Amino acid sequence: MKLSKLGEFGLIEKINNIIGEPARKAVLGIGDDTAVIEIQNSNIEILNKFQFTKSKYQLLTTDTMVQGVHFRLKGTSFYDLGERALAINISDIASMGGSPTYALVTIGANKNFSVEKIEELYKGIRDLAKRYKIGVVGGETVGSPKEFVISITLLGEAGKEYLLTRSGAQVGDSILVTGNFGGPKAAKFDIGKSKLNVRLKEADLIAKSGLCTSMTDSSDGLVRSVVEICRKSNSGARLYADCVPIAKKARLKQALYGGEEYELVFTAPEEKAKELKSLISRKSRTKVSICGKIVPDYGEVKVVNMQGKVSPILSAGFEHFK
Repeated sequence: MKLSKLGEFGLIEKINNIIGEPARKAVLGIGDDTAVIEIQNSNIEILNKFQFTKSKYQLLTTDTMVQGVHFRLKGTSFYDLGERALAINISDIASMGGSPTYALVTIGANKNFSVEKIEELYKGIRDLAKRYKIGVVGGETVGSPKEFVISITLLGEAGKEYLLTRSGAQVGDSILVTGNFGGPKAAKFDIGKSKLNVRLKEADLIAKSGLCTSMTDSSDGLVRSVVEICRKSNSGARLYADCVPIAKKARLKQALYGGEEYELVFTAPEEKAKELKSLISRKSRTKVSICGKIVPDYGEVKVVNMQGKVSPILSAGFEHFK
């Protein structure tokens, strides 16, 4: 079987079946925005050194960007690329209700690659890391036969009472989102033209509100985010086309399926959704929209147009290997 038939998410499922339960008990393994680890008493000296506490979970995530898949070499600012490579990991930590702490950075480059570009890349990483008080504590540099690759592993922490996952949505919940959608797709995923928002403050407000039932980010598109919440929550969803916040110069299709926005997609009980929306907007000045509803139909995510017509989604959003 070829990967093109299985797709990224089918491959992840197969890998999960092979790996099984981790040898050491994890609170949450493969299948969410981050892994979640219980902090053990036996590591108390390390905990003290890195300022973790038993009242918190440790979060771990990793993301990779590959030349020709995520960015073009020509015309790309490597400072911006460094910022984005770290920011997309921060977004994963944020979507779990957590805060980032330490990063490991790995690059793969051809021996003829520009040293100046790599310096710019690390300057972008350094400056964003400083902004969010993240320690860059190591990584790896390796040779790559052709394409440039950057991979970042990010650690974080979340208060046990504030941890959010994809699996908590309930039938009747409203679907809320921060920001606008479709901009990166309309800009043809040009890193210099598509603004990347890091929603750490908003995620913290959501987690501590006690009103949110599930959350993820929109890295693979709005529809894909909702599909993943539904899959983990054993539910379905309806997205209302006239309520989807669309970026300037983007179309509805791009907003639904584009990806790379890294906005927050989350759910809350219908009677609490407006209160949560108002809280986030008031305290962060970030646009929040209510654009859908969780329904009982497992795995069925559909779009409702302005005339009330219900249509199946065209795809589940961006997926590697397809």
